Amino acid sequence: MNKWVLKTNNLTKSYRGVKALDDVTITLEAGKIYGLIGQNGAGKTTLMRLVAGLSFPTSGRIGLFGHEGEQALQLERKRLGCMIEHPSLVPNMTAQENIRFQRIMKGIPNQEIERELLEFVGLDDTGKKKVRDFSLGMKQRLGIAVALIGNPEFLILDEPINGLDPLGVVEIRNLLKKLCEERQMTILISSHNLPELYQTATDYIIIHKGEIKRSLTLSELEQSCKHHLLISCQQTEKLVSILEIKLNTSNYKVMPNKTVKLYDYLDQKEKVSEVLFENGIIVTNLSHEGDTLEDYFISIVGGGKHV
Repeated sequence: MNKWVLKTNNLTKSYRGVKALDDVTITLEAGKIYGLIGQNGAGKTTLMRLVAGLSFPTSGRIGLFGHEGEQALQLERKRLGCMIEHPSLVPNMTAQENIRFQRIMKGIPNQEIERELLEFVGLDDTGKKKVRDFSLGMKQRLGIAVALIGNPEFLILDEPINGLDPLGVVEIRNLLKKLCEERQMTILISSHNLPELYQTATDYIIIHKGEIKRSLTLSELEQSCKHHLLISCQQTEKLVSILEIKLNTSNYKVMPNKTVKLYDYLDQKEKVSEVLFENGIIVTNLSHEGDTLEDYFISIVGGGKHV
């Protein structure tokens, strides 16, 4: 059953008359990894802080696990784990001491969870090494371990792979996938690393200047970024007819600007050109195209190619 974990309705946050979030309405379902994509200042952290209860909305509503209202939200937020802006770690403590400190602060009596979490994030061999001597990747993994105290059902991570080397990025990616697959945990993750999100998330939310521009699944994103032959001409209707009758394909899409994306014959551009010419189509463009996640993002928020 895909019960919603988070639902916002017309959520708005203003600072001194400037809207950091503007009528944000989204729904997150259980057991998925949501990639929150946006530039600096787009509203990603503001949204996460509102959901976590670290800030309060100017207007609009937040629902968690099927419940709304401030009293209900206070209770439901106990089911959240968060790492927003940076890990809350004590530099002069070891990894286990940090987890113990946070566990006691949260009133969780289970001591065994300390070693379990360290093992889960791959830090069980750090011993007496102080956090101040950890690499950035180790600090990020420890931050996630701290967020996992209490076994949350919904994990919110703000830029957890920012500044990591390639190995650290892979470690965090595998960790998040493991949490989602093994614990059916819902994860909301923001990142500037768009190619990495493409390999991690199951769903995507694009935010720009405080507004949600697009929400889509991985399959919908792959369809939008799919490689194709982009055909331009003055006779779009006739072009489509020739594709279906002469090239026996309906695997195409007519775009608002009357160009056509052909998803077949990707390695037979010459054949397509020849068939179109023989049937009286004057082609003004015939090129092999394929958007990356960055291309798609730019097309949604403005600038670059339009999808």
